[in-house]
Formats: sequence, structure tokens, C-alpha cells
Amino acid sequence: MRLRDDDKGLRVAAQGVLAFIGLLLLGAGLALLSGVAHTGQSTATTALVIVRPLADRALQHPGPDGTSPAARPRGDTDEAEAFGPPRAPEPPRHEGRPQRRPPLAGHAAARLAIVIDDLGNNLEWTERFLALRQPLTYSILPAVAATQASAARVRAAHGEYIVHMPMQPFDFPREDPGPEPLLLGQGMEATARRVREYLRELPDAVGASNHMGSAYTYDADRMQVVQTVLAEQRLFFLNSRTSATPVPEQVARQWGYRYLERDVFLDHDPAEAAIERAFQQAVRQAQRAGHAIAIGHPHPQTLRVLRRGLPRLAREGVTLVPLSALLGR
Repeated sequence: MRLRDDDKGLRVAAQGVLAFIGLLLLGAGLALLSGVAHTGQSTATTALVIVRPLADRALQHPGPDGTSPAARPRGDTDEAEAFGPPRAPEPPRHEGRPQRRPPLAGHAAARLAIVIDDLGNNLEWTERFLALRQPLTYSILPAVAATQASAARVRAAHGEYIVHMPMQPFDFPREDPGPEPLLLGQGMEATARRVREYLRELPDAVGASNHMGSAYTYDADRMQVVQTVLAEQRLFFLNSRTSATPVPEQVARQWGYRYLERDVFLDHDPAEAAIERAFQQAVRQAQRAGHAIAIGHPHPQTLRVLRRGLPRLAREGVTLVPLSALLGR
């Protein structure tokens, strides 16, 4: 009987020891889990500390315009731009596109522009063409006797004029383009300076064209200077096409400069019957292509043909317009 009681006590004691060991193991497990969680939290905190200074430097890094990306509108920069070198700016582009064949822009009738070249030597011829009371375009030579008087008269009549820039022809100096011409021997700065002098003398010009210039218009570098100066003043270049050079159009297309080309010379043959035929050719060109540009000169026979022909244009479905209208000016 006594041995059984002792056995019972031993069993109770053993259960107590096991319970105590279980509690110890439970406490150790909880402590271990707590340490792992604490360690994970520390790791995450350390990662944020590493990342945040990089992000802060990105926000403080100045862009090409001197501001930080945070100060710029969203979408103006990306990570590569923020950390990389500033991009080189695009070359300046001027408004307008070279349009050898401009669109009709909603006009129902075909359009014809007629330019009268070589004005400015005297006021009489400017007055004679103005007396037609038609929207012709007057092309005035700079640095001649009646340059400014002709421009003032056209302006008073609410007309439109362009600068008729004298340029070196192939047979220069035997063929003289006139005073203060643009010559191939001039440097680029002298070229730009001379074009600006033309524009100061004729400040209300809407564009410019070449007087002679069969040799000059083949020079790409000088034509780029000429057309760049015009574009700075929002002016177009009309290629009179005294030679077959593609250079002026190529320059205009490359840089987006406003540009037009002559289609018909009215009085290349000065006979009145030939001028009449050239006038009808210009009308047919306008009807076929939607527009045309003709150039005439201050000759009595040219004036007579225009006096007869211009009132008939409406019946032929053609509208006479100033030259700038072909560029939507």
C-alpha cells in the first residue's frame, strides 16, 4: 500500500516537471518569434534609409531649365533625364512651311497672284499699275531713286509689296543687278547685314524675291543666310526662278521657311500677243492646280494686257489675290 502511494507522488512530480519544461519552451519560442519580427522591422527601416536619400537627390537635381523635377509639371521629365546630362535643344524652327503648291484653304475659286517686278526706279510706273485698282503685288527694288516713294504710294493704296533683292547673275559684272546687290564675294555677316538694310528701307514688305540672281541662288550657304533673315521677320521668299536651281526650295524645306515659286513670266517675250498667251497660261495653271503665280514688269504692253484680262478672271472661275494670300497670311 505504501509503495503505491509513492508511485502516485512520483507521477505527480513528473507531470509538474514536464509542465515546467513546457512553459520554458513556450517562452523561448515566443521570445524567438519576437526577435525575428524585430529584426525584420529593422531591415525594412534600413532599406528606407538607403532609398530615400537617392530619391531626395533626384528631386533636388536641377534639370536643363534650372528647376528641379519636383518643381516641373508632372510628365516633363523622367528618371533618365533627371540623372543624365541635359539634352541639347532642338534647332529653332520658323513658322510656316514651304509651299510650292499651297492648298486652297477653303477658297471656292482658283487663285492667281500677279507680281509686278522692278518697281522703284520712278514713281510713274507704280502709279500706273495702282490705277488698275486690282490686288496686284508690287516688287520694289531697294536703293534706287523712288524706292521709298513707291512703297509709300502702295501702302497708301492699301496694297501689298515685297522687296526685290538684287542678286548676282551668271554674267556679272557685264549684267548689272543694280545698286547694293548681294554678291557671291561677300561674307556671311555682310550678306545678313545687307538684307537687313533692305528691310529697314522697305519696312512694310510682306516678303522678298530675287532680282536676277541666276548665279547667287545656286549658293546654298548664302541662300540660307538670306532666308533666315527673312524668316526672323516672319517674311517669305518668292523664288523668281531666273535659273533652274533647286537650292532656295531645299533651304526652305530643311528649315521650315515660308516659300513660293513663280509659275509664269508674263513678258519674257515683250510682244503683246506673247504676253496675252502667257497671261492665259497663268489662268489655266490656276484653274488646273488651284492657284498660280505670274510675274510681269513695268512695260506698256504688260499693262494693256492686264487692263483687258483682269476683269475677265471672275468669268473664268479665277480670283486675283495678293501674293501673301497663297500662304494664308
